[in-house]
Amino acid sequence: MWEILDTDESVRVRTVAVAVVLLVIASVVQVSVVARLDLPGGRFDLVLVLLASVALIEGPLVGAISGFVAGLVADLASTHVLGQSALVMCLIGYAVGLVMDAAEQSVAVPLVVIGGAGALGTLGYGAITSLLGEAAMTGGEAVGRALAAGLYAMLATPFVFPLLSRGARRLAGDRRLAGDRRRGGR
Repeated sequence: MWEILDTDESVRVRTVAVAVVLLVIASVVQVSVVARLDLPGGRFDLVLVLLASVALIEGPLVGAISGFVAGLVADLASTHVLGQSALVMCLIGYAVGLVMDAAEQSVAVPLVVIGGAGALGTLGYGAITSLLGEAAMTGGEAVGRALAAGLYAMLATPFVFPLLSRGARRLAGDRRLAGDRRRGGR
């Protein structure tokens, strides 16, 4: 039954676990450090930048699972409606993961996609709170904050994306080595 988890095209439990742990740590850093920064125009969302980077590297399924779990943890730690962050982050993780192949072909793709994820995540949070009757900002304010969040995400991408790519390659290399050992290699 568990043989499907050993194929290269399946969701690797270890990859998802590492992504979720990284996103949960980022949630703590977001609340305790990043939220206190007084940035013009809006906020930098570290969790969305990391989620979009993970989804670009690993694909839509890992992005959606990681986004859902990290969003659920964020929902449990907040006072807003349960599932709000989980929904937005799951959708962002899946949508960003769909362009995974294009990210390998161009340097500009991660900048644009992760910046767009930051902007769309902010708009998604605004839309959900508005639908639930808890809107804290107007439509114009939401667009302004979304543009600022997208810009901050683009500025962070050249630092975050290469580090996560290197870590993912290293994690994948560990899997290849373990597979060689099971097959009798060194």
